[in-house]
Amino acid sequence: MKKTTKYLIAALCALIVIVLVAVNRKNASKDDERVSAGELVFETVAGEAVYSYKEGGDDYVTFDTEMRRKNGDVFAKTYSGRELSAILAEMDYTVTENSEITAVCADSYEIVLTGAEILDPGNVYIVNREGEEALEEESGPFMLVVNHDEFATRWGKNIVRIKVSE
Repeated sequence: MKKTTKYLIAALCALIVIVLVAVNRKNASKDDERVSAGELVFETVAGEAVYSYKEGGDDYVTFDTEMRRKNGDVFAKTYSGRELSAILAEMDYTVTENSEITAVCADSYEIVLTGAEILDPGNVYIVNREGEEALEEESGPFMLVVNHDEFATRWGKNIVRIKVSE
C-alpha cells in the first residue's frame, strides 16, 4: 500500500473519531442540562420522553439499606426516592419479567436490569437524597440503588438516561 494511501486512511479515521466525539458531547451536554432541571430521559424504540422527577407523594419513600463492597466494607445508608417501577408505570411503560431496562450514567457507565428485578418490590430505586440532604454532586442529582443486590457494584451515580426495551 502506498504511503499516501495510508496517510489518507489515517486522516479519515481521525476525522470520523472527531465527528463522533462532537456528537457524543452534544448529546451528553443535553442530558446534563435536563438532569440539572430535575428531568430524566426515557428512551424506547418509539423515541424519547422526558420525565420530571417529583419529590413527595405516596410512592416517594425514605428507606434504609446497606452498601456492601466486595472488599467486605459495609455502610449503612438512608436514601429517599422513588421505585423505578412506579416511575415507569407513571410514564405508561409496561414492565414484564422479560423487559430489559438500562440505566445510563453521565460517564456512559450502563447498568442493565431485568424486568423481574424492577418488579421486585423495594428493590430498584432512583434516589435524589441521602439522609435529609440532596445527593452530593459526585453522586447525583439522581442515583440508581439496587437494594437487593449482594454488593453495590450495580448502583449507579449521576443517572441521566433510562433505556427501556422488551
